[in-house]
Amino acid sequence: MKGITFFLLLVSISAIHSQPVTLRDTTNQYDYIIITIPEFVNACEPFRQHKETVRDFRTLIVDTTQIYAEFDSSATPQDNIRDFISYAGTFWKEPRPKFFLIAGTVSDVPNFQIPFPSQPTAYWHSDYYYCQNIYENDTTTTDFYIGRIPGKNETEVTNYFLKVISYESDDSLHSWMNNALFLCAGDGIQNLEFAFELASLLPSYIKPFYIAENDTSQYYGTLDSIYQAINQKGNSVVWLFGLSDDPYIGGSDWLKPEDLNGFSNEEKYFYTISSGRQRAILDTNTNLTHAMLTLPNAGSIGGSVFVGYTYSSINREFQINWASRLFNPSFISLGEIFVSDSLPFGGLYNYVRKVANLWADPSLELKYDTTVGVEKIADEIPQRFTLYQNYPNPFNPTTTIKFALPVDSRVKINVYNSLGQLVETLVDKEMGSGYHEVNFNASKLASGVYFYQLQAQDYVSVKKMLLIK
Repeated sequence: MKGITFFLLLVSISAIHSQPVTLRDTTNQYDYIIITIPEFVNACEPFRQHKETVRDFRTLIVDTTQIYAEFDSSATPQDNIRDFISYAGTFWKEPRPKFFLIAGTVSDVPNFQIPFPSQPTAYWHSDYYYCQNIYENDTTTTDFYIGRIPGKNETEVTNYFLKVISYESDDSLHSWMNNALFLCAGDGIQNLEFAFELASLLPSYIKPFYIAENDTSQYYGTLDSIYQAINQKGNSVVWLFGLSDDPYIGGSDWLKPEDLNGFSNEEKYFYTISSGRQRAILDTNTNLTHAMLTLPNAGSIGGSVFVGYTYSSINREFQINWASRLFNPSFISLGEIFVSDSLPFGGLYNYVRKVANLWADPSLELKYDTTVGVEKIADEIPQRFTLYQNYPNPFNPTTTIKFALPVDSRVKINVYNSLGQLVETLVDKEMGSGYHEVNFNASKLASGVYFYQLQAQDYVSVKKMLLIK
């Protein structure tokens, strides 16, 4: 990577300015657009050349000064930036750009303020509306993949770009790329149980590992345990669980930004998913996701974050959605994985959708080996009886119900309608310990709310699911 760094510094000296392009020229033809401020153009140039040579993307750097000069119908800068994104994605020559990367903080390249439904005076910064095409009537889906690198200066922007260049320039697959790490803060077991649930959604070739802050858990770990898992073992994705708020996991000092100086995972870069709120990056603040992104030769190459209040139940739905996509070969780029158009619309779902931000190169493809048969540690012996939320949910007409048995048990799974009437018995037999799943086909049922119940020994659990046709 040191050689790459030297080469890129030479390249950046020879390419001082972004390409001279008229933004309203409909003959423009680009796959990838970098939007930044004039001061960061030089830092973006090596990344532009990398995308063209390694990814074969026709890539354009556009600074905000040029956007504001050609798109000036609104007094609000972010509306003009959105107008440019929609214009390029609609009227430029095919194939039109789908990937847009914003390089800079919210102070540099502003985005939109989303009010919290029950507290309209609380606003949260979001890039969500950049994803929606103003020239399309459909306001329920996103048209563009938007990522942001919230670098506060050229050094932070360059640090991130060098990591992505190194990651994408290596064609090899390594064993660590099939690892997933769950960091579970807090004293309770709720976060750990949700980690088990998410891990159950991962394909068999992905191996999960768990580190818990709770010293009564068999997965209890210290900061040194985290360092070993990140630096030595390596992971493709790291989940951050806890009652999160800036800038810590769990609101505690178990893992905080200054602790990231102990990361030395060069060439073993990972993607992070935060379960709780992390504020938008202004020039005056930071958080774990930002710190991981901008570490030199260490840390992460992307992150999914909620930048506003979220309710835990809906937060879980979003994370379940992302977990089902992360290692699915059908979804290639981080932009595609992060889009949550498949989740319900309306109410708090719309709010959470708007405050979920992607801080990463949206075209980045996570690497892993689908041919490796890896048994999950969690598949050996579950620690407790667990009934997981069905997925997908809502569904039409089929869905999968997963559950865990710590011991051999007589198992019964019944499905009931909203009146409490038995609709179908999915399972009624002896089953061995381990993780299991059963499919439910509701093609003959009407749309509505249904409940599924698991009975195993003395354990009884009921969850709700929604059929939408």
